Amino acid sequence: MNTGSKQKSFSKEELPLWDLDAVYSGFESQKYREDKESFRKLTHDLLSLIKDDNLRKSNTGKWLGNCIELLNHCGDLYENLESFAYCRYSTNTKDREALREINSLEEARLPLYRAEVLFRNSLAEIEDKLPHTIDSDKDLSEYRFFLQEQLLLQKKQMSPEEEDLAADLSRAGGEAWSRMHEALTSTLSVIWDDKTGERKTVTELRELAHHEDRKIREKAYRLELDAWKSTEIPLAFSLNGVKGFSVILNSRRRYENTLERSVIQSRISRRALDALIGVMESSLPVFRKYLKAKAKLLGLRKLSFYDIFAPVGKAVKKWSFRKASEFIITHFLSFSSELGTLAEEAFEKGWIDARPREGKVGGAYCISFPLAKKSRVLCNFSGTYYSVTTLAHELGHAYHHEVLKDEPFIHRSYPMTLAETASIFAENIVIDKALQSSSQEEKLEILETFLKGATQVIVDILSRFIFEKTIFEERKKGELSADDFCSIMVDAQKKTYGDALDEGQLHPYMWAVKGHYYRQDLAFYNFPYSFGFLFGLGLYSAYRQEGPSFSSRYRDILLKTGKASAIDVTREAGFDIESSTFWQMGIEMVAERIEEYIRGARS
Repeated sequence: MNTGSKQKSFSKEELPLWDLDAVYSGFESQKYREDKESFRKLTHDLLSLIKDDNLRKSNTGKWLGNCIELLNHCGDLYENLESFAYCRYSTNTKDREALREINSLEEARLPLYRAEVLFRNSLAEIEDKLPHTIDSDKDLSEYRFFLQEQLLLQKKQMSPEEEDLAADLSRAGGEAWSRMHEALTSTLSVIWDDKTGERKTVTELRELAHHEDRKIREKAYRLELDAWKSTEIPLAFSLNGVKGFSVILNSRRRYENTLERSVIQSRISRRALDALIGVMESSLPVFRKYLKAKAKLLGLRKLSFYDIFAPVGKAVKKWSFRKASEFIITHFLSFSSELGTLAEEAFEKGWIDARPREGKVGGAYCISFPLAKKSRVLCNFSGTYYSVTTLAHELGHAYHHEVLKDEPFIHRSYPMTLAETASIFAENIVIDKALQSSSQEEKLEILETFLKGATQVIVDILSRFIFEKTIFEERKKGELSADDFCSIMVDAQKKTYGDALDEGQLHPYMWAVKGHYYRQDLAFYNFPYSFGFLFGLGLYSAYRQEGPSFSSRYRDILLKTGKASAIDVTREAGFDIESSTFWQMGIEMVAERIEEYIRGARS
């Protein structure tokens, strides 16, 4: 690919906004109101069915099949409605109508929470009948893993009355703290230029970490820290609320700790997690070698935190959104026509909201609309190569949704550990193909982008894991102050980045930046990214060996992600995730690229 000379900066207005009308034209549209009413009615029907003891005892198979059918219908409807409301809210957190609708949906979902609790209890009462019932019914046998998982979760739930109360309180507790974080961080801004009064949001300041001018990066970093400092008190109360909520509920549910719940949610074993974390810890010298090489390339004695995302090379290309779309589509098509066609549709049919603006949440995500069988992608495109790989990453999620679109809701519900598989794989398609067709100078930029991402999902994620583990231990003793959170975060960064970063220039407020910490229902929302990254690299390594025929096997693997544990899915792919050998394979692939990076930096 010929990158040519550095392009002029593009206007934000040139970036696309997504089209949600294909799903619902609004909260007052007939279709939205019909689906919301159908959800309420089907949830009521499900509750009645679950309580039908006569049918459950006289015809267990029929009762079970009907329950599963209604669970699937309710799941589809709620996901579609919630996805629409969140898309509206996340692009404008000042949208009071969207916030009211999210609250309304949460209230409407309470009977479904109760139905799930009662279903598990009813299932436990017929546990001795289940093996025969499942074996004698082909349709039910497809749900064997789901039913086994429900029995496990039944042993980790409170009484129906307590679970009702927990779900209701969560709306004004754990989930409300999360929305507070989103509202604060999406609108938080500071004055950038004293003369003109120009303001920048923290999202825009964080994007400047990619700027080629170190003075700009440092200015953005210091203003960002000042911004977080100005709102540290409400954010500290928010994080205390979320973690305290989790500690209390998980104790009541008889989990050993919150990490045990996260392991179960991730559908892995503690042995697999320990193997993963162990290899991440032992790989730190490999990543520090890269960071030190980057410092040398930038002419620095040591990197500061605001240098981690700094571009390298003589000319940094500025990507237009059109060029990024062409680049991604071309390389996706080289893997499979299905993946490439999906990307074409996403770019051409208004799936993507790429324009940064005040009120829009930071970062990126992909969300599914199961009734429409389509996805939407949110990102904050800045014209960097990192923005391009982020787009490829999120479109990988969209492909995962595409593969599963005809599966029932239960079989589309895969764990976080497997959620990153398709996204990491898609990233590597783009990176690998670009490396094969680029000049030496371009390769350095591509390798830099890959290694920046790898460092984030191994080194920085490990710091976040250490931070959160410590926070849960300390939160049991009492509330923590903003200074406590900052101190624990800096200590975690020192343990992972080590001597590769200037210890006086770390990021004490990373606990305020990452919205993942504020999801009380998904604690330790960090190590699954490391899992997905290394598993995705393992699959990509297999693709390199097998060639084009691998695309069909890859599709089959994605199809299984909602039907089995992460251990069984990865075993079918030929990997043993409870062994450190498997995780080391992915690290070795990163190490190879670090060596290639160092050679390129010397030339």
